[in-house]
Amino acid sequence: MLSTQPELVWQGRVHLGDEPGVYGDASYSGLAVELPLTLQKTDPAGPNTTTLQVFTEHVTTFAGYPGHLVSVILHEADPAHPGHFREVVLATTRLTTSDNNKVDLAVDLAGRALPARVSVRVHVDTVVPPGLYNDFVVIRLVNRSPNFVFVASLGFNA
Repeated sequence: MLSTQPELVWQGRVHLGDEPGVYGDASYSGLAVELPLTLQKTDPAGPNTTTLQVFTEHVTTFAGYPGHLVSVILHEADPAHPGHFREVVLATTRLTTSDNNKVDLAVDLAGRALPARVSVRVHVDTVVPPGLYNDFVVIRLVNRSPNFVFVASLGFNA
């Protein structure tokens, strides 16, 4: 039987927005937060995809604005420049009020070197005028991979 149990990668309280101190129980990071993680494939015959989920609290966006940008970025060796790495955006979505404080990002790692070093970036919607930025809290990052074909660990690991 396949397991669909989610894997908790990170849990905490990071406050994003333009009003420090709104959430006294959360660390204030300003307009963005980025969490590095390593994705390791446990079953070579399994699918080359996994889903990362970002959970938040208090997301409220204005109608007519795009919402907060959430991205998964692959950090891979740059073949054109030995010893250098490049960022490749693998998935993006927007977090809005209608998402009920959760977004899913499907990550396809087909043809990528493994283990994969990726980061999940949450960036406040800055199309809204300064002073009206939404203040909210990022609380959890989860990996959903059927039967744990991909497992995740916080940080860039060997």
